[in-house]
Amino acid sequence: MTPKLAIVAEEILADPAMVVRLSVSDLAQRTGTSMSTIVRLCQELGLRGFQDLKLRLAAEGTATGFDGPFDADDRESVLSKVLASTVDAISHTQHTLDKASFNQVAERLFRAGTIIFLGAGASAAVAFDAAFRFRTLGFRAEFHSDSHMQLTAARFLRPGDVAMAISHSGSTRETLTAIEAASSGGAHSAAITTFARSPLAESVDLVLLAGGTESEFRIAAVSSRLAHLAVVDALFVAVANLQPERARAAQGLWSEMIAEHRLSPPWAARREPHG
Repeated sequence: MTPKLAIVAEEILADPAMVVRLSVSDLAQRTGTSMSTIVRLCQELGLRGFQDLKLRLAAEGTATGFDGPFDADDRESVLSKVLASTVDAISHTQHTLDKASFNQVAERLFRAGTIIFLGAGASAAVAFDAAFRFRTLGFRAEFHSDSHMQLTAARFLRPGDVAMAISHSGSTRETLTAIEAASSGGAHSAAITTFARSPLAESVDLVLLAGGTESEFRIAAVSSRLAHLAVVDALFVAVANLQPERARAAQGLWSEMIAEHRLSPPWAARREPHG
């Protein structure tokens, strides 16, 4: 390496967790180099850029409070460690998620004729929640739990529609096949995923990187799923704010409908007193 590249590399090795929390300009200032030097180092490492580097560091467990097995005799600290890991995953999303891509995804969702949310396994729950939320804004948003239905719905999308995939690993065959089907019809494609160098990230137009690390007993990276839910929530608010009047009207209709299926508060006060 050149001297400048070596300075940046040494800073990263000295405190990887700190680097995850920095922007490219912050790291350049900290090391007395330039942003182009940092980008060049990432390229020398075979990475796509600084965001890719940060995600790789986070994925290797360098910035989480709990990324390995816990002591069986220390069960009292498990709750705090798991909660810390989840908080870290959501916090790191601020650094791994590209703001320009986020805004573009929000714009495309807002202008879409139809939105299909795709996900399998644990990510299916996030995709279902996303479809439900966007339905309450009046959008034609769909989620199908059956993989064949996802594939069929994706294939019938047209230009201007959006297929939004959610996957922790970014390598689920069913999700990848559905994204390919959506793209073949000319639809926009986007993904919320944890790994920048995954097949899914390479297959879509826009990628929103979010998530944490897997650890023993935490199947399918629970912390990543919560980070993905947070991104869905942020997209929901961003899209609603693009046309607030429409969003308020749609939410009003949804609230009226739901009100018919809820007990009138305070229902507990109408119970017969004991004795």
